Amino acid sequence: MKTKYYYILLAIFSMAIVSCQDYLEREPQDFLSEESYFNKPSDLELFVNKFYDSFDVTSDVGARSLYAKDRNSDDLIGPWEEENLLKGFKLVPSTAGGGVGDWRFRDIRECNYFIETVESRIETGLLDEQNLDVKHYRGENYFFRAWFYFNKLQSFGDFPIITTVLSDDTETLIEASKRQPRNEVARFILEDLDKAISMLQDNRSKNRINKSTAQLLASRVALFEGTWLKYHQGTARVPGGPNWPGAYLHPSFSFEAGSIQAESNFFLEKSMNYAQLVASNYSLSPDYRGMFISHNLAANPEVLLYKSYAIGSVLGHGATHYLQRTGAGIGLTRSLVESYLMKNGLPIYAAGSNYQGDGLLSDVVMDRDERLQYSVLSEGDIRIANPDGSKEFFTYPDLIGGNGWQGVTSGYQLEKWMSTDPKEAVSSTAGTTESPIFRAAEAYLNYMEASYERNGSLDGQALGYWKELRNRAQVDDDVQKTISNTDLSKERDLAVYSAGTLVDPALYNIRRERRNEFVAEGMRLMDMYRWRSFDTMDGYIVEGFNLWDDYYKNYDDELNEGDNVSLSPSNGGSKYVQPFRKSTSNRAYNGYTLPKAHYLSAVPLDEFTLTNSAGENGALYQNPGWSKTSAIPATE
Repeated sequence: MKTKYYYILLAIFSMAIVSCQDYLEREPQDFLSEESYFNKPSDLELFVNKFYDSFDVTSDVGARSLYAKDRNSDDLIGPWEEENLLKGFKLVPSTAGGGVGDWRFRDIRECNYFIETVESRIETGLLDEQNLDVKHYRGENYFFRAWFYFNKLQSFGDFPIITTVLSDDTETLIEASKRQPRNEVARFILEDLDKAISMLQDNRSKNRINKSTAQLLASRVALFEGTWLKYHQGTARVPGGPNWPGAYLHPSFSFEAGSIQAESNFFLEKSMNYAQLVASNYSLSPDYRGMFISHNLAANPEVLLYKSYAIGSVLGHGATHYLQRTGAGIGLTRSLVESYLMKNGLPIYAAGSNYQGDGLLSDVVMDRDERLQYSVLSEGDIRIANPDGSKEFFTYPDLIGGNGWQGVTSGYQLEKWMSTDPKEAVSSTAGTTESPIFRAAEAYLNYMEASYERNGSLDGQALGYWKELRNRAQVDDDVQKTISNTDLSKERDLAVYSAGTLVDPALYNIRRERRNEFVAEGMRLMDMYRWRSFDTMDGYIVEGFNLWDDYYKNYDDELNEGDNVSLSPSNGGSKYVQPFRKSTSNRAYNGYTLPKAHYLSAVPLDEFTLTNSAGENGALYQNPGWSKTSAIPATE
C-alpha cells in the first residue's frame, strides 16, 4: 500500500509539471484531492523520501557525481571548460532549468503542500501532533524547504519567499513572485531550520535527516550569508547597495540588525552557535580516506548523514569504475596541490620545509599533509587489489589513453572516493561504497572561520578544532608557525584575496584548511563566491602536473604538442600541463576570467514575461550585470 500511494503522488506531480502554465508552477485543482493520503506517519515518510534525491552524491556518470562537482572552480579540471568561469559564454537562459538551484518552485510548493496538509490533518485529529514520527517527518520537510531555499539563495540572492500553496489568481501569483532581500531569505531559512531542529530526533538512522544535520546546515547557511554580506557590501549584489536592482520594490529597506556589519555579525554568531552544537556531539573519524570508500558509515563517528547503495542493483554508482580504470575526466589543479602544507606545518616554499619538488608525483606528496596523499595518485599507490592477493600499482598518468569522462586531465589523478576493490569497478552502477553528505569536520571549520571573521582573532575553541583537524592529517598542530611562515605573494590560491584585496595570513590559512579538507566534495565554488575571491581571476591559466621535466619520457612519441597536450617550454609553453591550451581554438586558451555578474545567476527570460516585468519596475527584477534578453552574456 505504501508503494501504491507513493506512485500515485509521483503521477500527480508528473502531471503537475506538464500542466504548469506560469512562473510559480501552479497545480491542477485536483492536486489536493488525495484524501486518503497523509493519514499516518508512514505516509509522511514516503512523501519526504523523494527530497533526498536533491543531495549531490556519487552517481553513475562522472558529470553527475559529487567528486566531479568542484571542476566548476579552481580546485579540479574537468574534460571541458566551465562556462561560469568564462567571460562571454554564460548566457541569460530562456527558461528555468530543472536543478535544485534553478529558478523553479516545484520543490518549495511540495514542501508547502506538505505543511498545509499535515497541519490540517492534525487539526481534524487524523494525525497526532505529539507522535514522534509525525514530528520527525514534519521536521524533515522543514529541513528540505530550507535546503531548497538555500540553493536558490546561492544562485540568485534575492528570492520570493512563499510559504503557502497559492491559489490560481493571477494577481496573487504575481504579487508572490516579488523577490525579497537576500538577508531576509537567509533569516527565513534559519527560521525553518529552527523549526526542523525542534521536531527532529538524533536517534534515527544516519540515512535520514536528524537534529544535528539541521544544525550543521544552519551553520553553513549563516556562514554563507555572513561572509557574503561582508565581502560583497558596497555592490549591487547586496540589499541597499549602490544600484541594487531591488530598491524600487523595497524603497524603505533596512537591515534588521541595523547595519550591514551588524547583519553580517548576526549571521556569523549564528554560525558559531550552530557549529558548536554539532562539534560538541561528534568527533572526527581517525580515518580520513576511509570515509570515502566505506561500506559502514553508520558506525563512523564523524558522519551525520550519508547515502548507501544497494549491492547488486542498478542503484549503485560509478566512482571507482571511472577513477580506478581511468582519470574519470577530472584532475586536481596545481594551485590546489601546492596549497597543502608539509607535515612539519610549513608551506612548500618556506625555508626548512623539506619539499622535494614536483619532478615526480611521489616527491609531490612526500611528507605532505596526508589529505593530499589520500587525494592524488602517485607512484606505488595501489589501484587494484585483486582477490588472489595480487595488486596493480599506479605508475604514471595516462594523458592520452582516454577522453571525456574517461580521460586524464591534469595528471594529478583523484584518489579520494576510489576503492581498490575490483568489484567496485565492474560497471558504472557497480559501486556500493557509501557517500557522506554531512560530516562534523564542517562544524569545526565553520566555527573557526565564523569566529575569526566575527572577532578578528582565534579563540581557544577555534584553536582546539584546528589542532584536531591538523592532527588527523598528520600536520604539526602549531598553527602560529604556519601563519608566521605564510607569504601570501607565494601562494597560488586565489582565496588569498577578497574583493581584490589580500586577506591576512591567519584568515587565509583557515581558508586553506577548508580547501584541503573538502577537496572533491563540491564546496569550493560556494566558498569562493561568498569570499568574493574570483575578482582577481583574469586570464587565469589552470595547470596540472609537471609533465615536461621528466614524465614526457613515458609517452614515447605519442605526445603531439598543440594537439593532445599543451606546448612544452621549448615551444613557448609551460612545463606544467595546461589542459585548456592544447589548441588556440579552446575557449579557455587565454585563461579563465570571471565577470562579477557571475557571482549571481541570471533570472530566466520567461519569468519576466509571465510576471509582466519585461519593462522597468515590474514585479520581478534581473540580477546585476544581466539582461532581460535571452542568450545575452553578462555586461560586467
